[in-house]
Amino acid sequence: MLPPERELDALLSADPAEAVGRAVEPLRGVESGARRVALYGAGRLGRAVLGRLRRAGVEPVAFADDTGGKQGQTVDGVPVMRPREAAGRFGPGLVFAVTILNPALRFLDARARLEAETGARAVSFLSLAWKYPEAFLPYYQFEPPREVLRKADEIREGFRAFAGEESRRQFVAHLRFRLTLDYAALPANSRDEYFPDGLLPELGPGAVFVDCGAFDGDTLRRFLARQRGRFRAAYAFEPDAENFRRLSEYVAGLDAETARRIRLFRAAAGARRETLSFDATGDMSAALSRGGAARVEALPVSEVVEEGGAVYVKYDVEGAEWEALRGTEGLIARARPALAVSVYHRPDDLWRLPLYLRSLDPGYRLSLRTQGEDGMDVICYAVPETRAERRVEEKLLLDSAPGPRNSL
Repeated sequence: MLPPERELDALLSADPAEAVGRAVEPLRGVESGARRVALYGAGRLGRAVLGRLRRAGVEPVAFADDTGGKQGQTVDGVPVMRPREAAGRFGPGLVFAVTILNPALRFLDARARLEAETGARAVSFLSLAWKYPEAFLPYYQFEPPREVLRKADEIREGFRAFAGEESRRQFVAHLRFRLTLDYAALPANSRDEYFPDGLLPELGPGAVFVDCGAFDGDTLRRFLARQRGRFRAAYAFEPDAENFRRLSEYVAGLDAETARRIRLFRAAAGARRETLSFDATGDMSAALSRGGAARVEALPVSEVVEEGGAVYVKYDVEGAEWEALRGTEGLIARARPALAVSVYHRPDDLWRLPLYLRSLDPGYRLSLRTQGEDGMDVICYAVPETRAERRVEEKLLLDSAPGPRNSL
């Protein structure tokens, strides 16, 4: 296995056309009708892929779905059937595009199941995105490989911002995935859920937790279980009305002593106080959106959080991490909180957000961990180093540097 630095250099010097060719080869003949496409997964992502394929002039022949209640129905004019039925009806020229992003069913497992059950070829929906980039990309962290490689200098700088071999190894693995669609290269799901062993400091009884993108309280639950009542305050920001209702019900069901220390905001964590458009979905995909039908308030974290002891801020805000962090700059300057920042919602976030964090406080130690599947839930942890820790790291860097040294 190559060291991360050498693997990074190899990736950034590769010809992206070769990887794209391998990824889209199973789709050769789609335009001529020699191959037909069925979408495996008739949920939100499947419908979005259907719309983008139609924009590219391609009509899938079916949705394939294992959910009994969907089979025999039509979704947006496309029939839904069992995978085996689709393979039997449309013949050996059929290829399944997996349109599922769900930690309970990784792409590699879905592909193996489909190909064993039907004998047909199965690819990721991202192969479609690479074949028809004008209709699909950018999408979350994905953009055409050639666009990624244009940012090689900034990517190298972002790579160097991370401390530790494991973080750099994971950085390169995610970059390899984006440049090759090699799902097997992805790091294993750590299942840390924002509290990784060995990365976060002890929060202590005076801890303050800030949850930006609180959903229904899932991360708040883990914080409370970890602290066992030992915390000063918790702040939870959730703009989606349905998610906020579930969050409020959870907090209302806690004992009174715990609940009184938790403040809930039906608002987005933003750069400033303002009203923004929002796509309310009632699930984890709810997000700020210029085309959203709902309107929500945005609040800067620095204006509403009163720091106490150790402060820990988590951000999973569906692409609004930049705005949320800008609204936290004052708190970062005052309290040097530990931070957990999602870095997979936009193509450049994997390297640009860590560099931004380093610019806010050069004393942050940055680590990268993966707590999801299929390239999702990639988290940058920023933990303030003590002066002693920084002196040790500076000495290690000096000792490893080439060239003569003066003896003192």
